[in-house]
Amino acid sequence: MTAGAVACAPTPLFVQTGPPPTRAVVAVEPPREAPPSNAVETRLLAAHNAERARTGVPPLRWADNLEAEARVWAQELIGSNQFRHDPAQHGHGENLWTGWGGRVWTPEEMVGEWIAEKAEYRHDVFPNVSRTGKWSDVGHYTQLVWRDSTHVGCAVETRGDRSVLACRYAPPGNIDGRRAY
Repeated sequence: MTAGAVACAPTPLFVQTGPPPTRAVVAVEPPREAPPSNAVETRLLAAHNAERARTGVPPLRWADNLEAEARVWAQELIGSNQFRHDPAQHGHGENLWTGWGGRVWTPEEMVGEWIAEKAEYRHDVFPNVSRTGKWSDVGHYTQLVWRDSTHVGCAVETRGDRSVLACRYAPPGNIDGRRAY
């Protein structure tokens, strides 16, 4: 990771001890598609989809309801000076990133921190997806490229010398017994 930046270890939404389910059942509001509303959002989506294209996974589509959820949580993190996953998560996947030090972070650098986890990625079923033996070392990357995720919404909030990026994914990834792609 770049000095002055931290990605929060993601938490799996579904932990399965038996055989994998035929499909995840989560009662969530369907994504409401909309084009990204500003240049930062457009660049965040493009950074996600460039990596997905490299892995042969279909592109994500922007969802305004996911962006709204992400914005509320990013504002909470900036306002409380905390860095942790949303305990509610609303049935969606979540990636978090924070940077500090008075510099301006580009959307590509923020998402690039998650993509850099690919160096430790091992193509296997979740949670056996890391060369280090710890899925959390690659959990941002696997969520970003999770084949079954079709929509994303992200928000960046800045206060003082700190920025927070929160992204929400639907359907969520990092499901035990399944492959990212």
